[in-house]
Amino acid sequence: MRGGSGYYRAVHDTLLAHSYGTTSVFNWRTPAWLELLALFPSIAWAQALLMGVALVSLFLAYGMVRKSGNSFLALAAVLGILPSIALIAGPHGVVLTEVVAGLLILFSIVSYGNDRWVAGLLAALAALFVRELTAPYILICIAFAVYRKNRRELAGWTIGLLAYCVYFEWHRFKIMQQLGPHEISYPDGWMRFGGMRFVLETAHFNGLLDLTPLLITAILLPAALMGLFAWRQGLRAATTVAAYLCIFAVAGKPFNFYWGALYTPLLMLGLPWAVPAVYEALAPRKPVS
Repeated sequence: MRGGSGYYRAVHDTLLAHSYGTTSVFNWRTPAWLELLALFPSIAWAQALLMGVALVSLFLAYGMVRKSGNSFLALAAVLGILPSIALIAGPHGVVLTEVVAGLLILFSIVSYGNDRWVAGLLAALAALFVRELTAPYILICIAFAVYRKNRRELAGWTIGLLAYCVYFEWHRFKIMQQLGPHEISYPDGWMRFGGMRFVLETAHFNGLLDLTPLLITAILLPAALMGLFAWRQGLRAATTVAAYLCIFAVAGKPFNFYWGALYTPLLMLGLPWAVPAVYEALAPRKPVS
């Protein structure tokens, strides 16, 4: 693209060269992030941008946990998030739209957790424009806005989603212009019912934790999820993670494990709360007099 090739021509040539399906709109990434990458002088500029977003996210995560916990739990959450977003430090991670969208979802979650709903909304919309798989999180945010009767936020969602519908229809139109008589179709769809194995593989795609045995992920996943649900302020993150886990138990081909980058940073927010949750569940209760 930096050499002058248009986005859709470049994507079409790449998909055909690697025998990827071209007939489905969802096999074509929306262009927002890659078009932005092409404008940067080098990948290092994009890395610097994402690292800036990550630093602000870590700062907000600390404040979010600190409000309902203590400094130790807040620091543990920050240290837990760091390995899960480490992919942004590498040139290959920057290109993965799931990694970028996952970072933006994290930024959105911790913005909401610090009562900055405008920043949370804008980050969520940015994530949607980067990757349409952000849609489950968007629906959860809208549900929270309805529950809290935040009319201004609902107005923002209406405007943002209308803009996205126009954007996605334009994206579909540009794809149709590229298609010819020799396109590739996948013989099966995304509904593969991979179950717990595929769910664990998506959870394992978690930054540096991807280098550890899958058994570690099998232990961390339920612990972190329990911590999120035990933490009252973590309900938005907990429902988001749970939604993706349920979806990925049904949808996703074996090689789509990298979709886990959308939710794995959120898991680390819940991990520090797992220990207090277990203690509270097991601690003997005083009899009511």
